[in-house]
Amino acid sequence: MRAYLEQITGRIPDSDWKLFNDLTFHEAKNKGDVLLDFDMLCKDIWFLRKGAVRKVDNIDGSIKTTHFYVAPFMFTVYKSLLREEPSNMAVICEEHCEFDVIPYIKLTKLYDQSHAIERVGRIMAEHQYIEEFELRKMLLSMDSLERYEYLEMNQPEIFQHFQLKDIATFLGITPVSLSRLRKIRWDKR
Repeated sequence: MRAYLEQITGRIPDSDWKLFNDLTFHEAKNKGDVLLDFDMLCKDIWFLRKGAVRKVDNIDGSIKTTHFYVAPFMFTVYKSLLREEPSNMAVICEEHCEFDVIPYIKLTKLYDQSHAIERVGRIMAEHQYIEEFELRKMLLSMDSLERYEYLEMNQPEIFQHFQLKDIATFLGITPVSLSRLRKIRWDKR
């Protein structure tokens, strides 16, 4: 996790890293396990060490995939975490997963002790904001074929870790339409 964070935020002093590392704990989940369910309060930030998870939203009774995460990656459900309200999203393990769990309440207390860790938190939040903005831009400005091509180019690992039906809901299309898009892509080659 340290190498992952330092790649994004820059070097973290050893003494600050020890404080941060002391508040985390390890957790493993199996394929199909729900890490965070709908209407649960999100209290943690997860560093995905191994495996793949997806975030889903329940839109008018239909489960739609909104995010794909493949290790190594850090994520949370920010709205629930920051507002201390039940989550409108769920997080599902698509493979056996291993996590470092960061309890948010302990992290915010650590911010008072370590400027370096508070800086890491700020940079990671900014990084997450940029990713969400880019995702929103992609979903609003591209048609389904362009979104599919974007995933192929920018996140090809998604096709190795997630089911096509889940990729279809992410793209906002049916699995049948996704099959047609894949055929169009194949014919272009």
